Amino acid sequence: MKKKLPYGLIFIFCLLCLPGLAQTSGGLWFKKTDTATIQDIFRFYGYEGEKGYLMIPGYAYPPLFFKTLPADFNKLKDEDSRHALFIKILAPLALRLNGEILDERRRIETVYKSFLAEGTLSADREKFVEEKAAKYDIFTRLKGHPRYKLLLKELLERVDIIPPSVMITAAALETNWGTSRPALEGNALYKKLEWHTQKGLKPQDEKEDDSYRIKIYPDLYASMSDFALKLNSQPAFKTMRRLRREVLSRGSTLQGTMLAHTLIWNSPLQNYAGIFEYTLAYYELNIIDKSSLNSKMIDKELPSGLAIFLEKSRL
Repeated sequence: MKKKLPYGLIFIFCLLCLPGLAQTSGGLWFKKTDTATIQDIFRFYGYEGEKGYLMIPGYAYPPLFFKTLPADFNKLKDEDSRHALFIKILAPLALRLNGEILDERRRIETVYKSFLAEGTLSADREKFVEEKAAKYDIFTRLKGHPRYKLLLKELLERVDIIPPSVMITAAALETNWGTSRPALEGNALYKKLEWHTQKGLKPQDEKEDDSYRIKIYPDLYASMSDFALKLNSQPAFKTMRRLRREVLSRGSTLQGTMLAHTLIWNSPLQNYAGIFEYTLAYYELNIIDKSSLNSKMIDKELPSGLAIFLEKSRL
């Protein structure tokens, strides 16, 4: 009678076959893999949840980050399973991104407090403010003290969290839940267009206008970061940012359904805001807005073979 390999060993062998896996202080990063391996990884770390993706009642997500969607993602026939896996892949990325945005905001707050106390900024801090103003598309012809007062106040209006539910819902609608060509070939979760260039993906359904391409990203996280920057910088989303500041100033949890109606400019569809809010509510993604990453979820003792592999493949 043949003995079956323990499940854990089978999982380890699968991991050792991955083309790239890295462990950092911020979590585990995985390069391209397939749906079966991703599901094995989630099971190994107890990333299951209600409905297969909502981590309640603890509201904690493991820092498991995937650079791309699985190559065979659009071959997953069961729609509910595909949607759940899509949400599970994006949720940790969205939570990580908000952590980085908050770190950026704290640095700006520190500079602003110093500016209010001293009435001036050092050369290094002036450079920091100018770089952030350029990043978030803030312009003024003012000089000196009035300039930096305006820039810092506007940065504090713009640099803040985007509800994970918003990032996930927008990606779901834009990519047909991760099955679109831009998502699978270019890690493009939000189909950003770039004009007068030959770089990027050429739209397959475009027969007349050859002046634009769909932007390609190195990974899903870069695409999500670009989308968050769009919401935090473009004039079209000023109403969203003001509402966000009002909600956060009351100490309330910022939830995606609160902002859905302000995102109408993200699509030419007249009923986009309604579709957006319905999708977000149907999948109860507001629950992820209350959640956080918990590195203890991946702290389980690793077998020596896997630990050695992680060290060798560190990014």
